[in-house]
Amino acid sequence: MAESRSIFQFKQFQLAHGNPGLKISTEACLFGAWIPISNSLQTLDIGTGCGLLAHMLCQKSPDLRVDALEIIPEVAELAQQNVEQSPFKEHIRVFQGDIKTLHVGQPYDLIICNPPFFSNHLAATDSSKQAAIHADHLSPDDLAQAIHHHLTELGHFAVLYPPHEMGIFLQAAEKRGLFANQIAHIIPKPGAKVLRQMLWGSRQKMDISVEQIHIRDEQGNYYLDFQELLKPYYLIFP
Repeated sequence: MAESRSIFQFKQFQLAHGNPGLKISTEACLFGAWIPISNSLQTLDIGTGCGLLAHMLCQKSPDLRVDALEIIPEVAELAQQNVEQSPFKEHIRVFQGDIKTLHVGQPYDLIICNPPFFSNHLAATDSSKQAAIHADHLSPDDLAQAIHHHLTELGHFAVLYPPHEMGIFLQAAEKRGLFANQIAHIIPKPGAKVLRQMLWGSRQKMDISVEQIHIRDEQGNYYLDFQELLKPYYLIFP
């Protein structure tokens, strides 16, 4: 059964999400808030979905320009509709297509991706959801190759994966001269396993900075670190 579409209201923008595509997740919002912006004027968002990461990064930097790529036509249309209603509509361009066949005139300063990862998941009943959560069309190796091909020499990339898939991606990336510079472990609550890993990388090999970000404490309240990251975006954090 397909998910219904709903509106996620942020402080400076709102996004329609779900049906088509997946709904906005907490870890995706945390990822967007965590990504640093430093001289990253030309940005590529691979698999933009509803346009979440593109919007979050544009809020951080008024000079940012984002090419938001989405392979599923219906989801790309949803992203375009969101952009048309957005205060950042002059900064985001939505493209429908496959990163493996994308041709652009110049490389990007920053490439971001919250990729599909359920490579062994059972088939979903909704075709849009299936395409959104299956990694068949964008494996970790495919993503590493795309970043290698489209990233400037001094550019950076940011990727969100579960730990197992992140390990596969890192192996593929290092074979292409792409290295992790920072890794943040997303942990739902104290004592829980790592849910996702956020990676910030470049073509420069250096010591890796590692941190942990907990979402909630034992009482179910949001951790202060989580609140500080999401405060510019979430209405619940004044």
